[in-house]
Amino acid sequence: MNAHSAPHGDNPASAFTIVMLSLVAFMFLIIGIAVVTVSSLRPTTIDPSVTALADQRIKPVGQVHRGGAGGPEGALAVTAVASDAGPVDGAAVYQQACFSCHASGVAGAPKLGNAEDWAPRLAQGIETLHQNSLQGIRAMPPKGGFMNLSDEQVEAAVDYMVDQVKQ
Repeated sequence: MNAHSAPHGDNPASAFTIVMLSLVAFMFLIIGIAVVTVSSLRPTTIDPSVTALADQRIKPVGQVHRGGAGGPEGALAVTAVASDAGPVDGAAVYQQACFSCHASGVAGAPKLGNAEDWAPRLAQGIETLHQNSLQGIRAMPPKGGFMNLSDEQVEAAVDYMVDQVKQ
C-alpha cells in the first residue's frame, strides 16, 4: 500500500455515501411507521350525520337543464335554489357580521351610534352607503367579508346602523 492510497473504509466519499444511505433508509422506516399508524387511526365507517352535514354544505346553488318538456331541444333553463342567508333583520346582521369592526372603529370603520363618524357618510346619501357596503370601500371588503349575506341583509344592517345615529 502506498502513501497516497487509503484503505476502502477510510475514503471520505465512501463514508458520506454510507451515512446518506443510512439516513434515507431511516426516513423510509419512519414514513412506513407513520402510514401504518395513521391508517389504523382512521374510522372504518363514516358517521351518517357527518356525511349529511357535508352534503348540505356542498349542495349546488342552482341547476342547469338542457332541453326537455319546458322548451325547445337544446334550450337552457336555469333553476335557482333558494338562498339560505336567513331573515332580513338589520340588528341581527349587525351582531353577526358588522359588530367586530363597527363597535370599535377598526381600520376607520364608523362606530355604531357615533354621529361624528357617520356624518360625512350620511352626506353622500343612503344609496351610496348601500353600494359601498355591498361592493366594499377602503379596508372594508364587499359585504363586510360575509359573502353569504344577501344584498337585502347587508342593506338592512346599514339601515340599522344609520338609525342608531339618528336616535
